[in-house]
Amino acid sequence: MKTLFRAIISATLCVALCVTTFSACTTNEVYDFEFELPGQIVTEFGKTIVIPFKARNITSVVISSSPKGWIIKNIDLDNWTITITAPTEYANDENKYEENGTLSLTGYTAASTSVHASSYLSLLRQDIDLTDQYSNSYVITQPDTRYHIDVTHKGESEERIAPANVAILWQSSIGLINFSSFIPESNTFTFYVGHETTTDEDGNQTGTRIADGNAVVAAYDDAGNIIWSWHLWLTGSDPKTNAITTSAGEFMDRNLGAYHNSDGSVKMADIYGSYGLYYQWGRKDPFPRPTDYRFTANSDQLMFSELGAAISLNYADSKTEGAGTYEYAVAHPMTFVKGSAENGYDWLYSSHDNTLWSADHKSMNDPCPRGWRLPDGEAFTVFDIAEEQDMAPSADVENMYGWHLVDTATDAKMFMPGAGRRSFETGILTNINNYGLEYVPKPWTGYYWTAGAGAEDATSMFFDLNTTRAVNNRYEPTKQMHRANAMQVRCVRE
Repeated sequence: MKTLFRAIISATLCVALCVTTFSACTTNEVYDFEFELPGQIVTEFGKTIVIPFKARNITSVVISSSPKGWIIKNIDLDNWTITITAPTEYANDENKYEENGTLSLTGYTAASTSVHASSYLSLLRQDIDLTDQYSNSYVITQPDTRYHIDVTHKGESEERIAPANVAILWQSSIGLINFSSFIPESNTFTFYVGHETTTDEDGNQTGTRIADGNAVVAAYDDAGNIIWSWHLWLTGSDPKTNAITTSAGEFMDRNLGAYHNSDGSVKMADIYGSYGLYYQWGRKDPFPRPTDYRFTANSDQLMFSELGAAISLNYADSKTEGAGTYEYAVAHPMTFVKGSAENGYDWLYSSHDNTLWSADHKSMNDPCPRGWRLPDGEAFTVFDIAEEQDMAPSADVENMYGWHLVDTATDAKMFMPGAGRRSFETGILTNINNYGLEYVPKPWTGYYWTAGAGAEDATSMFFDLNTTRAVNNRYEPTKQMHRANAMQVRCVRE
């Protein structure tokens, strides 16, 4: 399956590389020729737009190709712009129009050297404005859509920032987020989400859907320092429509950042897709999933910059000067801050702060999307492991990588993946508990943060699979854990 625009962006980058190569390798003439943006979005039928392009030492330009139904009105070599008009309707069975396609230009130098530039054109079907629903996390479910978000609010609070620039910090796959830009006049960030194709067992295309993934958007000040960041959560179905009602509240059916819920499936893709992102207690910014569901080599899933370069997490010691502060965490959303014995293994060094997350109200740092919040510290006390699974032979349940929890008051069930945690000492992913016995330990363990906190540690829900003896499976709804651990989150409706 291919996500819309991925190939286009790669082609655009190739054009830029070719232009650079021509300029560098030609000794007798120097020239440049490229569009200022890799793509153009049009949201109205028949709308005319002016597209700028950059050209140096180009004497003439001709159209090499353009999508059907897009009218090229003028190539202005004085101002280096091209005027186009979008189709008057969407694509139809007669194939008179193409909603999306590539506009390609050929430029010629005085020496008749030819060079090419291209830009992707899209007649947008949907446009969604989320600027009045500001939050630390946005659920993105609709493909082929341009989104707009507010980039002045810290979470859902009224505390404001004034960014000098906003950009994609990381994304879980190349081309997941496209054609993004910061609009200073409105203090908004806009981006486009395409689609991927779905196929049947024979490889035939059956439809399209949004590509699953996660991304983080960062706001910067004039000096290039990050002053806030937001999570974009792309998933094929809206968690609101699949919420699970329990006596402790209405829970999402999946972990924060997960693509779906495996619901006890033993299929690798289902299990892996149900793993969410990892959060240190009190921080709003997520850390990525493992490379695969088995935590092979305890390695992280790859992350990519806006331009497609592979990037990795950073690590810092909280006891290092300046690192163990709230301000440092906000300015470094890709840095895992390790705890130390001196501060009770918190990522904050000088003191613990129980106000960063709150059970009484949705705090400024709550990582859940609007309408959802972290569960309170007692939320999981109404649950227990489903008895038929708890007492089953380990071989019958170990391939599920998780338990169904049962509400002891209502019998409502929800499946909780055993997605492990990131160690408070190292930040390394782990999904195994070693009991110190002669048996070889096997995964899995589940750790889920709540908003509860004590004098030292914070409150989590914990379970594991004991592969040595079923009756020793553990479930602790209020386990105290060091705050520097990064763990899964299951949001509850406000």
